[in-house]
This record gives sequence, C-alpha cells and structure tokens, in this order.
Amino acid sequence: MNFAKYSMKWLSDLIFPAKCVGCGEFPGGKFRGYLCGRCMASIKIKNSFECIGCKKSVPLGKTCYFCRDGNSIDQLLVAADYKDFKVEALLKAIKYRFIKDLILPAFILVKKYLKHFNLKKEADLFQGRPLVVPIPLHRARYNWRGFNQSEILAGLLADNFQMHTRSDIIVRIKKSKPQAEIEDREERMKNVESFFCVLRPEAVRGRTVLLVDDICTTGATLNEAAKVLKASGAKKVVGLVVAR
Repeated sequence: MNFAKYSMKWLSDLIFPAKCVGCGEFPGGKFRGYLCGRCMASIKIKNSFECIGCKKSVPLGKTCYFCRDGNSIDQLLVAADYKDFKVEALLKAIKYRFIKDLILPAFILVKKYLKHFNLKKEADLFQGRPLVVPIPLHRARYNWRGFNQSEILAGLLADNFQMHTRSDIIVRIKKSKPQAEIEDREERMKNVESFFCVLRPEAVRGRTVLLVDDICTTGATLNEAAKVLKASGAKKVVGLVVAR
C-alpha cells in the first residue's frame, strides 16, 4: 500500500471536504460525499449490447461470427455508458484518486444491470453457477493503488448473487504501459500479450468464468485473460465491466 499517497489523500479530504464527482456539491451520504443520491439515481444502466470486437449491436453481447477468431471473450456485458460524465468521473476517481468508497456505487450499477439482464428471455447468467474471476493487477500497480477495484467488485458480486469467486486463478506476470495511455487497438493487443498466467487450471476446467473488470475499451485485456483461461480448459468466458 502506498502510505504516502493515502496520507496526502487523508490530509486533502480534511482540508477540502469530499465533493460529489458528478455535481461538485458537498452531499455527505452513504458514499461518504463522493457521489450524491441525485447523481447516482440519474445514471442509467445500458439496455443495448455490442460485440467486443467490432462494437456492432449483437444479441445479449455475444461475440459476433466475424469477430470470434480474434476474440476469446464469448460475451460482453456492460453495465453503464462511459460517455455519461458521472460514470467516467466515478471510475477515474477510483483508479487515479484512490477513492475506494466509490467502488460501492459502481457495484450498485452492476447489480441493477444484472437484475435487469436476467429478466430477459434466455439470459440467465447465473445458470450453472459461473466462477467469478477478477482481472488481476501487477504487484507494482497494486502497491501503488493499495487495492484492486476489480477484485472488490468480484467479491461483492459473488456475495450478492451467491456465486463463488477466486482471485488466485490468474496472475499478471508482466508490467507494461497502462492501457489507458494507448489509443491504437493493435498496440493495445500487443501490449497485453503474455500478460497473464493461470495458477489454478483445475479450478476453471469445464466451467463458465465471469471475468470482472472496471472498464473495457478495445477489449484487449479481457481477451488476453480469456485466452489463457480457455487454454486451461474454461468452457466459456463472459466479460462483465462497469462501463465501456
């Protein structure tokens, strides 16, 4: 854990009380002032689905026929729209301002989305009790931030929907340039090559894996993780993110 950064954050919050990342007011409330109830209520969950590869509309987020060869993710579920400035501000505050309290509203968005998703015909995500696996951070990145938001999200999901989660299935074995700093999709794909290693192949063999992350842009990170999971015997890999 980076104590210097957390000390600075504590001092900053003491001098400058937390403001809502959406409207900038000082609301207080259950998210410790970082997101007011009005802004939280105004964030809409996504009703549309898109292919992880070409981003064209597809049924229930299933990877389209033309993109199956280049993408290991079988299905992509996106809870909210990153174009909503409140969603963008919320996720950036978690990643770069280390505001761990905002993981709860991010989870609430995912929870609302999954409940809505499961009301659709032939869309029972929990059938067969999928294994929930978070995208891991490299150890250096984890020490810098102090937590892995994807791991916390996965734990909350598993607790609320009575699924099993494991954060020891895959590890990130290579530290590279953050994906957010790379715009080109091909460069992103190369940047994450050989990123992950499966430590517990017996845990995923023959199972459906629900792969959890906060943000999907090109899908490079999700696809690389899904590739090694399938190479270890996973039957199906579904990507679940807060926003794209």
